[in-house]
Amino acid sequence: MRGARQAHNRIPWKWLVCVSACILIITAVLLKLPDALDHGGGEPFQSLAADQAAGAVASAMTALAPRTDSHKHWTEIPIVAHALGTVDGRRETNSLEAFLQSYLEGQRVFEVDLQLTSDGKLVARHDWDQISYYNLEQKYVGVMDWDTFVNTPICFHYTPLDIQRLLTLMRVYPDCYLVTDSKDTGEADVRAQMQVLAQAVEETGDPSLWDRIIIQIYHQEMYGWVKEEVPAVNWIFTLYQIANPDYHEIGSFCQERDIPVVTMDFSRISQENSEILRQYGCKIYLHTVNRLLDMISTSWGADGYYSDYVTPEQWSAVLSDAGAAS
Repeated sequence: MRGARQAHNRIPWKWLVCVSACILIITAVLLKLPDALDHGGGEPFQSLAADQAAGAVASAMTALAPRTDSHKHWTEIPIVAHALGTVDGRRETNSLEAFLQSYLEGQRVFEVDLQLTSDGKLVARHDWDQISYYNLEQKYVGVMDWDTFVNTPICFHYTPLDIQRLLTLMRVYPDCYLVTDSKDTGEADVRAQMQVLAQAVEETGDPSLWDRIIIQIYHQEMYGWVKEEVPAVNWIFTLYQIANPDYHEIGSFCQERDIPVVTMDFSRISQENSEILRQYGCKIYLHTVNRLLDMISTSWGADGYYSDYVTPEQWSAVLSDAGAAS
């Protein structure tokens, strides 16, 4: 029976050819849209024709994607696509192609790494360290300016994304959520990033985007800084930058501020800390988990996972098999 399930889930090659063609089409459309924008303050989708074209391509892509409940709240979706997911087996690219491939595979919640360029633009990138340049197969130049960033392909093939293009994707795909991973924890840097994000959303003319933007905070003070800069309504408290978290304190903090999810490293979860956080009504997500066996072994205490490779459909199938076996 399990073999039959796996065979059924295998994607036919004709479907892949069709999907690949659609990816090429929508990539071309999306790349032309930002070129028509004034990144210094113009409003995206000024052209009705461009808006309609993007919508038509998005409809075709959505029809090809695996069926998902598009009305699910993000806290009901058990998998977060780490760094926008993978493309051609490559992870942590934060690229347009990674988003498109992951969306087609059924991902709807996308975590994205965010950094400021040397000229103050917000872009999708893990960091400016030499190891990132090595992993992305780019020549090391330190902190890029915006023009260099958007014109330097990732791994020679993939398209970099700035915040304007990310928000364009959110408008083209109205059932996706974006989780921010802005890395910086100092007040000046946090406020600077949030100010750029707020301006970018305002320039779209679509404040409803805030309903699908999920802000990750790394410590309690950051919540106040972010709150003063953006009208955020969705929050995650992530623990990867806290050496020795006080789970009672964090749980109470989240309960008082309606922060529904606490995220921690896969290795940290325990019976004790999961029970404490649940006392305060928190859901628990683990990162970054790429093995189904690791998900199964922690499913007693975790509500969701950040993953490079696993899709919601794959995880649901595993849970269904486990339920049938029991």
